[in-house]
Amino acid sequence: MKKLLIPLLCFLLAGCHSNKDSVADFTEKEIFPVVERYLENSAAGNWSEVYQTLSGEALAEAKANAGRVKSAEKIIAKRLRLTQICRDVTEVSADFTRTSNGGFDRLAYNFRLVKQEGGWLIYKTTYRDYIHGEPKSGQLPPEVFTAIKTYIELPFSHKRKDNHKYLAGKLLQESQKAALLPVDSKNSKDQENIKTVVKTMDCLGFTGDYAIVRVDYDVVKDNTTYPVEMLVDVLDVNGTWKICGINVTKA
Repeated sequence: MKKLLIPLLCFLLAGCHSNKDSVADFTEKEIFPVVERYLENSAAGNWSEVYQTLSGEALAEAKANAGRVKSAEKIIAKRLRLTQICRDVTEVSADFTRTSNGGFDRLAYNFRLVKQEGGWLIYKTTYRDYIHGEPKSGQLPPEVFTAIKTYIELPFSHKRKDNHKYLAGKLLQESQKAALLPVDSKNSKDQENIKTVVKTMDCLGFTGDYAIVRVDYDVVKDNTTYPVEMLVDVLDVNGTWKICGINVTKA
């Protein structure tokens, strides 16, 4: 009896495993096109197509923000990952590069989708971390250090003006929004008088197109020097290294 049960149990387990894989493959083929359709059409400004991929909160946000898009963009690279949340609810992580007016940016979002009668629809979008492997010790390209040092030491006004050259993703979007706000002339003048000097940079982890760098630099204000340490996240955006995260760890 035991001899019969063992191969039968192995058969059942093998069958379950095989079925799980086929369901996952089928779901990706069903869901990824929805996200891809959203990305391509939102970049191009085809809002009627975009609305057909959305529902709920995501649809309301898209309709409210559609008028703010001033120029057409194009998706030139993307990575997608699927995470099953529960029955009829799934999440797609997207890391993609887009181009507009000759410039490039790289963003990362989570898309929550729900299965309705008409198919899968995106009901929520949020920022997420970029998709990359485990950061390990390695030799960074010299241009990574150059990009970090140049941006940190830029005068305040140039950080606002040239943010698209050095920043990416959520950090760039936040900088662009801040640049649209009215400028306090006194505060702006004070900021211009502040000098920053990078002392050391140390790569803590590198994946090939993403890195975490510890930066020690001095802030000089009114002839007084203040040492600062921060972690800087950088990533490859279509061949150019840009900063996507800044966190002060000691000041």
